[in-house]
Amino acid sequence: NLYRRMGEADKAVNAYDGPIRLRAHGGMRIKSATTLPVVYRDQAHIEEARATFESRVWELLDDPNLTVIDPTLETSTTNFFLAYQNKNDKDLQQLTARLHLKSCPRLGMVAPHCEGDRKPGCIRLGLISAYFRRHSIGRMMIGLMRSLPKDDFEVVLITPRTTRDPLAREFQKLVDETIYLGEHFWEDQQKIADAKLDILFYPDIGMDIRTYFMAFARLAPVQCCTWGHPDTTGIPTMDYFVSSDWLEPEGAADHYSEELVTLPTLPTRYPFPDIPENFKDRTAFGLPEDETIYLCPQSAIKNHPDLDQLFAGVLRGDDTGRVVLVDGAVSHWSTLLKERWTTTIPDVQERITIVPRQAPEDFIALQAAADVILDTPHFSGGNTSYESFALNKPIVTLDSAFMRGRVTAGLYRMMEMDDGIASSLEDYVEIALRLGKDPGARADFARRLGERNEALFDEAAVTDVFADFFRSTV
Repeated sequence: NLYRRMGEADKAVNAYDGPIRLRAHGGMRIKSATTLPVVYRDQAHIEEARATFESRVWELLDDPNLTVIDPTLETSTTNFFLAYQNKNDKDLQQLTARLHLKSCPRLGMVAPHCEGDRKPGCIRLGLISAYFRRHSIGRMMIGLMRSLPKDDFEVVLITPRTTRDPLAREFQKLVDETIYLGEHFWEDQQKIADAKLDILFYPDIGMDIRTYFMAFARLAPVQCCTWGHPDTTGIPTMDYFVSSDWLEPEGAADHYSEELVTLPTLPTRYPFPDIPENFKDRTAFGLPEDETIYLCPQSAIKNHPDLDQLFAGVLRGDDTGRVVLVDGAVSHWSTLLKERWTTTIPDVQERITIVPRQAPEDFIALQAAADVILDTPHFSGGNTSYESFALNKPIVTLDSAFMRGRVTAGLYRMMEMDDGIASSLEDYVEIALRLGKDPGARADFARRLGERNEALFDEAAVTDVFADFFRSTV
């Protein structure tokens, strides 16, 4: 498990093989089969990982004796890392869902009230996540919770009891009822079934083990998810994926196992970020005053191999430039990145600096200290992009093939600004260098952001379109 967490996929699989040979442990076999790298050497490494993943899952599907009693304890994993490969994951997600249901049919239970006629009255709306707290999911959902019409909806919050930060407490005050997830998965499944919900809404599926496996049951007549983890689930009981007209490319319905619903707004009523009155300056982060700072604030897991060439293009084009990243949630991920750079971009790697992970206030200060923000291609920023735009910081982004790589571009479109959106990797480098090397162009860009970024925050129409969507499904 430690090797898996470190992103050392081959070592993890080898470590799993020992106990699996001693006992045919179904959960561990599934975990081994679905283990993926975190940092990829190149595109061929991605293709190899996907092919291996698929063949191992098919091998387990062909085993009539594969059995799991409680997947949250025995398998204890999701397909979280698939989304970072810049591929259509629909088939692999559906294949994995088949495997979980085959190994543990109890996952697919159906609550009795889902098979009868609905009684008239307020819509009972369940919201389930482990992240209704100071987290990107909490910030994404709190605006909707503050404004959802109370006369039409009884809101049931489903979440762990462990977190009591101010945002978590506000969530629990805003709802009619709270169901706390405990230590026993099957008991939690029954508690949610007993709540007799009309709709069960998952802001994220794939980041938390409990909510991922909970989604396999039919616990409400209508079940839907949205972009908290921006990838299809492959789960047959998930009816709708809620996205936005601003985000999806043509043909996007083929990317989802769910029915794709695109709202005329973004799927969040995002509040304006809390901006500290005083910032640390760049020297507090160990960064020089006399260099152009290109900050890539995204998680290390978003560092697709294509990003190396973007860094190299920027640094080769700006002799005073420095690319700055934030250390991975697991520091070994950054080690793997550095090893990759020695092969892919050895001539400029010395001008790439990795700073430690930061407290939320310091993370905003780090963004404020940068000259240009570099978005990761194929899996763009979300919360970080809202924060950067609130600071009037220019972001260079790529309009990618899948929604998860188009969020920052969608925010630009809402502001009617498209000159930060690149159409290719080469175009990306040109935009970054224009903004980095020309202080006047950078100042003009910041001015226009300050005039237009209001369109991104606390958009009242979001409440109406969500309420209409929920009513229409019931």
